[in-house]
Amino acid sequence: MAQREIIRTDAIVLRNLNYGETSQIVTLFTRKRGKIAVMAKGARKTKSAFGSTLQPMSYTEVVFYYKPTRTLQILSESSHVVAFHDLQRSLTKITLGLRIVELVAALMEDEDPQPAVFRLTARVLRHLDARSRRAANLWPFMQMRLASLLGVAPAVRRDNVEAVGSEGLLSLADGGVYPADATPESARTASRAALRAYAVFVRADLSTALRMRLSDDVRAEVEDLVEAFMRYHFEDAYPDRTRQVAAQLRIQAAASEST
Repeated sequence: MAQREIIRTDAIVLRNLNYGETSQIVTLFTRKRGKIAVMAKGARKTKSAFGSTLQPMSYTEVVFYYKPTRTLQILSESSHVVAFHDLQRSLTKITLGLRIVELVAALMEDEDPQPAVFRLTARVLRHLDARSRRAANLWPFMQMRLASLLGVAPAVRRDNVEAVGSEGLLSLADGGVYPADATPESARTASRAALRAYAVFVRADLSTALRMRLSDDVRAEVEDLVEAFMRYHFEDAYPDRTRQVAAQLRIQAAASEST
């Protein structure tokens, strides 16, 4: 008979789903056990002890009863490790935060502890909550760091970046930046500004990435390059639902303002 274990660990809430009259099924990315699904009984009751700790993007400490033969564990306690007060105050931050946890949920295997990925996710969410300027830089930075931790580190070399003229190439195969006359595998043409920014997101630390100023056009191009690289390597596992929902919300908001 499988032994039941009580586990206490830090966790980031990836998503939740209402279940029955008052409960929720919550997907957690935990420091000790990796991605795991739990049942939070009574979580939707007005006076639930779980409070707001089970909202997506929450950084919490949880206690749950773990049984190896069960795919859905039982959540006992949850409390905030860090309360992200500003994450819910703008559509931009909400969208970025949800895209981050959506990406982690999509690329992490069940019950596969990835402490470095957990630290990265928690750190990026902390900065997203605190930032008032250039918070959007966190999205390409997060993707490039996550790719590296999952074994597909982009092969960016400084000499190749410096050799790029007004345009250059991104190899989707190795993630490297090349001058326009090179012949890398699965190449994609891009502007010098976008390729240099891409290289910063790959190689620089977070504080440097957050200081980078990008025009709207360059930012859009960089995000397209990063997404193309991620899709090349992770294929259909790369998620897109949050971006589609956010785009629809912006369209509806713009329509409301024009009427």
